[in-house]
Order: sequence, then structure tokens, then C-alpha cells
Amino acid sequence: MKKITIVALVVLMLLTAALPASAAVKVSSVEIRGSVASGTGVSTTTTTWDKSTFAGFFYDLKDNLGLENLTITENRTSARVIDKSDMTYTTNGEAKQLKVVSKQYSGNPQDAINRGLEQFADGSMATKAGNYTIVGWMAEKYIAVKNKPYKLAKLLVEHGAAASEKKTLTVGESWEVGSGYTLTANSIDAKASPRQVWLTLSKDGVKKDDKVVTAGTNESKPIYTYVEANVCGENDVPVFITYVDSVFAGATTDMVQLRYTWLMSATCTEVKSGDVFGNMKVSNQNPLTLKNSESTVTLSQDTSVSVMGDIKLKVADSTDLRYYPIVLKTTPGIYEVRGKVASGTGTSITTTTWNKSSFAGFFYDLKDNLGLENLTITENTTSSRLIDKNDLVYTTDGEAKQLKVVSKQYSGVPQSAIDKGLEQFADGSMATKAGNYTIVGWMAEKYIAVKNKPYKLSKLLVEHGAAASEKKTLTVGESWEVGAGYTLTANSIDAKASPRQVWLTLSKDGVKKDDKVVTAGTDQSKPIYTYVEASVCGENDVPVFVTYVDSVFAGATTDMVQLRYTWLMSNTCTEVKSGDVFGNTKVSNQNPLTLKNSESTISLSSDTTVSVLGEIKLKVADDTSNLRYYPMVEYEIIGDGTTTGTPSGTVVATTPAKTSNVTTPVATTVGEGAAVTTTTATAVPTTPKTEPGFEAVFAIAGLLAVAFLVLRQRK
Repeated sequence: MKKITIVALVVLMLLTAALPASAAVKVSSVEIRGSVASGTGVSTTTTTWDKSTFAGFFYDLKDNLGLENLTITENRTSARVIDKSDMTYTTNGEAKQLKVVSKQYSGNPQDAINRGLEQFADGSMATKAGNYTIVGWMAEKYIAVKNKPYKLAKLLVEHGAAASEKKTLTVGESWEVGSGYTLTANSIDAKASPRQVWLTLSKDGVKKDDKVVTAGTNESKPIYTYVEANVCGENDVPVFITYVDSVFAGATTDMVQLRYTWLMSATCTEVKSGDVFGNMKVSNQNPLTLKNSESTVTLSQDTSVSVMGDIKLKVADSTDLRYYPIVLKTTPGIYEVRGKVASGTGTSITTTTWNKSSFAGFFYDLKDNLGLENLTITENTTSSRLIDKNDLVYTTDGEAKQLKVVSKQYSGVPQSAIDKGLEQFADGSMATKAGNYTIVGWMAEKYIAVKNKPYKLSKLLVEHGAAASEKKTLTVGESWEVGAGYTLTANSIDAKASPRQVWLTLSKDGVKKDDKVVTAGTDQSKPIYTYVEASVCGENDVPVFVTYVDSVFAGATTDMVQLRYTWLMSNTCTEVKSGDVFGNTKVSNQNPLTLKNSESTISLSSDTTVSVLGEIKLKVADDTSNLRYYPMVEYEIIGDGTTTGTPSGTVVATTPAKTSNVTTPVATTVGEGAAVTTTTATAVPTTPKTEPGFEAVFAIAGLLAVAFLVLRQRK
């Protein structure tokens, strides 16, 4: 009974440790951006992006790996044009130590080679023994086959030392490792010393190899390595590794426990000289080099221009040239959005600041170059890896953003729009200048500062631009679910009036809020309909809805109205008060919003993820000798990467619901220029990263079964 009680306690402890700490922010897509390049007027200047300045490029925090590089050379002869061969992409391979070496054999490759890793003894697979060669290619992670960066295979499985990454197989059980590979535990020999297991590796149902492997760290050869005869024209390529940790013999069931499993694809892509990818052509294989040697590239205003693969250049909708590289992720999975890497002196913290340029997770508006989020960690000379109280500071503030109906319909002249029905935006009560609202980045998301107060935060739900796809046509009697319970109904039109008119009703959750007769056309009296809420977050007379009546049609059987530049903000908000606590930070000032770790120190222990505030965290490298870390936000793409029932160009963002001073993401719909697609950041490899949840529970259940059998054997 005592033993059963102990096991039960272990169950509770392991379950608590293994379940995920928090869920990622739910989105429909993630745009991964680099630092902003600014031209001289409309001319390009020389700019280079690497793993530090473009979060889309592959980066390995543990070993500080990643050699992707994109350079655009200055062009003084032609505005917004990248001349032939003036855009260059390069990448190469780097050695990455296998986990079975670094974790099981303390980084000593010879020990692992002697225990069954002979195929990694020389430099044919990697630059040093005990390594494979890793390479970033078009913002994804690959293995360079036999150290050749132009022969690229996917890394399918790489298990570390975590308990959740152990694999327990009962005798007769098969494990679908990945890409058609199956590992079967055929039988064990419990009488042998050390104990042994007979393993069979198959591919797509066809046996590739079988081997008897001994168990235990001090035994002869506990590492099983399988070598493919040919991969991408290269001979004898190791593609599978696993370490036999333990072999158990039970009264009714025998089992084996495996660790540090590593699997690469046996198929690869060979990149050849002369191959074309997007606007780039391969000019060299080793290192891999591509140039826009076949054509010039034009950075036209408000466009996304192909570079290669999923890498594009996003150009601001501005007469001044501003642009950055992006990778857009739409495949369901969890994606990490990171900032630049902070490196300590050994394990000591040095002063580092992140803003919209250096942390792609922070909100950024490319069109108007907006975004004031800032995170600073101050040097600590007294204690390694420790952020002292008040040494971590987060600040943010509001900035004016012009309404689309002003910038697009009235050429950026606010008074013209104010005269046409936008009176509520005539002064600075809502924004710093007429014709604007106030935008603010808060915890890596985009908000509206109600009445220009950055501590009263409301979500922007819809913001339509000039695109034809963002026009909304309503037939008479039809209702439009605009968002957050707001419904706009076209009741009737007056086709005989000059100009024509439409009678609109705005409701919220089925209750009428307002109705108004609005005239149509750019030169008419008041084609802009603005609705004002009496009170939002304690502020009086806050405009929450704007739409522009573009046209009114009278048909033979159907009358209709066409709307443009619709803008809607939530009529509820979060008020951030002095003394509120978010994660490891506490609000010390409201305007500008300032938070500090005033209540406790923060330790940057090796191989940890530390909360800052909301979904912003610090990820620390698994390196006890050198301190490396970066801020990050995780986003989870849900469903099939699409959003239904929302206007063209929309994405899914989050609204924080504060409970006991902790922010909980709640999915909502937002419009053009939304926070997630314009702020975005770091992506992880194509295979989505998963949190240890139910998988960990099953792993724990296996461990408990093993523990039970061991206890039973000892009776």
C-alpha cells in the first residue's frame, strides 16, 4: 500500500510538471517580419538582413546557429528599383551536436561513437564528429546531406532529455516514427547481462533493418544507428538514431524505453546552379548563393514582392519608401515570434533594449511607421543570470493614425472629411490630430487608446481600406453583422432625392442604437455616417463606428447601397491601472504606460522560458556556460489557416480579458492593418512545435507502468 501511495504522489507531481503552462495566442495567420529598410525618399539604400534582423530566417538559440542572409544594394539611378544582381541571398551549413551526444554523453562525441554512433565519427556527415549539419534555406530548417548545403533533407524527429520525449514500447508494439518509418520491439532477452532488445526498422511496411541492441549507459552499444545506402546521390547516410535507455521484464508484459530519437528524411531537394526560385537564380552551390540576375525588382507602393519561396518584401502604402522582408505562415501549428538575441558576458546580463525594429512581436504599423512598445533589461554586475527588481521595464504609448476614409477618400485632408460627417474627429479628444484615432501597442497586440488615453484600451474590430474586395453592398432590408454584436441594416432608399439617400439603422446585440438618413456620393453634403457611444470605459461621447456611403442604387426589383472605409472599435475596453500586475511586471505609470518587475527578481536559468507580461516571454538558451536569450510571443494558427465570416483582408487577433490582473487571450475579428499580420515575427520550422500535453500524460503512464513492474519484481 505504501508503494502504491508513493506512485500516486509521483503521478500528481509529474502531471503538474508536464502539462503546458499557457496556451498560445490563437490567430489565422502569422506574418514573420524583419527590420524596416528606409530609402532616401523613394530610392533604395544598402540593407542586409540576417538571423538577428529578420526573425523569419532560421535560428537555433541553443548553439547560436543560422547563416541565412539577404542583401539589397543601394540604387541611386532609378527610384524603387532593385537592379539586376543587386539582391543577394546566401546560406550555408553549420555543425549541430546530436542530442544523444550532448545530453547522454556530456558533449563527448567519442563516448557516443564507441557506443554505436560510428557513422558520425568523421566529417562526412558534419564538420565535427558527433554532429549533423544544419542549414537554413528559404526561412526553414534543413539538414545538409553529407555536409553539402545544396542537398537538403528535412529533420523529422529530434528528441531531447525531457521525460515527455521518452518513448516506451511493449514487446510486439510498433511506433510510427515519421515519414513512413516504423520501429518495432520484437522481443527482449531479460537473462542477458546487460539486457537486450531486438528492434526492426521498416519504411512504408518494408523492412529496412533489424538489430539486437543492449541497454544502459555503461553497456557496450546502447545506440542504434540506421544508415541508408543512398540519399540524394550520397552513399551511406545515417538517417535514424535511437538510444536504448532501459529494458524491462514484467510478469505479463515486457517493454523497452527509448530516448534521443533522431530521424531525417531519406529524400531530399538538390539545389543546382541555374535553378530559379521566385525572382532569384542560383549562382553558386557552396555556399548557396542566389541573385535577381534575370530581372530587376520594383518596390511599388503598397505591394508584396516575391523574393524566393515564401520570402517576400512588403512595401508600405506610403510615398516614402519603407519595406521589410516577410514570411507568411498559414499552416496550422504553433509559431514562435522572436526578437533579437541578447548575449551576456559569460552568464551575466548586459543592458539590452527591444523596440518595434528589434522585436517583431511588438506592434508595428508599416504604412505610418507607428509602434512605441519598448522593453529594456538593465545590466546586473552583482549576480549572474538575475534581473534585479525594477531592472526590467516595459513602456508603451499612443500615436495618431489617420482614418482610411480621410486618407483614401479625401486625400489625407481631415477637414474635408469632417465637413462630410466626421465632426466627432474634429479635435484632439479622440486623437492627437483631427481625422485620426489613437493607436497603441500593448503586450504585442494592437489597440485603440480611448480618448487618447493609452491606459484605456479597446480593440479595433474592422478597418476597411480602398480595395474593391472591402466594399460592402447591402440590399434594402438586408442586415450586415459588422462585428462584436453590431449590426447595420439598410432600411430603405430614396432614389428621387438629389442626391440619393439611404436610411441606415445600427443595432447592438439586437437592440437599436441609432438610425440615420445618409446621402451618397463624394460631392454630396454628408456621405459619412458616424455613430457615437455615450460612454466607453468612463469616457463620454466616443465615436465607435464610421462608414462611407459610396453609392445608392435603384433597380427594377432591388435597391441597394454600397459602403466603403467602414471602421469599428469595440465599445468595451480594458483599463490598466497603477498597481495592476501582469505576469512578472507591475504598472508604475499610466501615461505613458510603464511596467516594471518591481515585486521580484527574475532568473534567466538555462533552458527556460520566463514570463514577462501577457504572452510576452523570455526564452533562454540551453547553455550553462553562456547566457543567450530573446523575447518572444507564441501564436497558434487554428483550423485550415482561413477565417470564415470576416471581410476580405481580415485576420484573427486577441482581446485581453483581465482576471486577477492576468491577461487571458480571447479570439476576436479585426480588420485591415491588424496587429498580428503587421506586427508579427519569428517562425519555427515547417513541422509545428507542440506543447507537452496529453502526449506527456501517456509518457508518464508508461513510466508508472515501468515503476509498477520494477516494484513488483523487487517483492
